[in-house]
Amino acid sequence: GIAKANGNPGLMFYKLQTSAYKYSWGLIPLSVPFMALLFLWRRQHHLYDHAIFVTYSLAFMMLLTIVLIIAGVIGVAEGWIVMAAMCVPPVHMFTQLRGAYQLRKWSAAWRTVALLTFAFTVLLAFIVLLLLHGLTD
Repeated sequence: GIAKANGNPGLMFYKLQTSAYKYSWGLIPLSVPFMALLFLWRRQHHLYDHAIFVTYSLAFMMLLTIVLIIAGVIGVAEGWIVMAAMCVPPVHMFTQLRGAYQLRKWSAAWRTVALLTFAFTVLLAFIVLLLLHGLTD
């Protein structure tokens, strides 16, 4: 548990990284209910549609992460990388929401704000679950 983590923090960090990679698929079922909340009153959208949306969105975010890491390695200024990390995800979410669900600008905008909040919530839940798994493993 916690004593083991304190005794060897490097091993704990390695286990967390391995678990994050191994269980990253869990972000999909954690995210789908939140997507469904955004479209409760729209019967034409089902859980499958939300699962596809979440999967594509997570794939894009992973590609963005890879591009930003490569940008850092080749020497792109840290300010540009941070700005891209902060600006690109909301723009992508807005565009993806608008296209996938055929929304008007205002509808996509408020859902983007809600989705950003939900995404942060899901990420925190995922991290907590990883920590709990790491401490009990």
